[in-house]
Amino acid sequence: MKAIYRKELGGYFHTMSGYVYLSIFLMISGYYFVTGNLLSGNGDMKNYFSSMVQVGMFLLPMLTMRSFAEEQKTGTNQLLMSSPVSGPGIVTGKFLAVLTVFAIGQSVSLIYGAILAAYGQFDPYLLSGSLAGTILAASAFISIGLFISSVTDSQAVAGVISYSILMGLWLIGYIGTFLSSSSLKALASYLSLSSKFMEFSMGLLSLTSVTYYISIAFLFLFFTILMQERRRIC
Repeated sequence: MKAIYRKELGGYFHTMSGYVYLSIFLMISGYYFVTGNLLSGNGDMKNYFSSMVQVGMFLLPMLTMRSFAEEQKTGTNQLLMSSPVSGPGIVTGKFLAVLTVFAIGQSVSLIYGAILAAYGQFDPYLLSGSLAGTILAASAFISIGLFISSVTDSQAVAGVISYSILMGLWLIGYIGTFLSSSSLKALASYLSLSSKFMEFSMGLLSLTSVTYYISIAFLFLFFTILMQERRRIC
């Protein structure tokens, strides 16, 4: 797993994908912080984190779409399948590599928190809760993207489908408000990625929300492992 992790993480910075992702992420992050906090004199980072988790949802498919699709298109996945690394090791290594790139970009929020603390406007509980929430949400986003990448050999298709699924799961909570059935509303609220993150953005670590994001991540990682084991057998 460590070899896969190092190879994948290095791959993001030996090509332009990692730099492009971080450049866009940091540029948007700086914009939201400056306009939403510094210029307005607002020490509440709730809106900042709510915006950045959506930015992550838009940008992470840029990283996950190449994880398996590129190897399947070029045929290099056969070398990976014949290696002594297990299916879970391959998937976990790729997952952690993407999560590391996301964490590198999101770590800038610690600098923003320090800036606000210097001005006396800082809530450490909100920062820690929101940061934990973004990492958990990103884990769910990444696992979905990896699974979609594992079932196609086209990076473009993997990116579009991943984005569509994430957008659907993010908006389903809003759509649920227009449903007449109470049971369907409850289901839409439960499946909504956005409604679960609202608790984190208020500095609350809800067991339900934590379990939800972890369950999504493990479920789609499990599906991805099954796909890799199937390809190894075939």
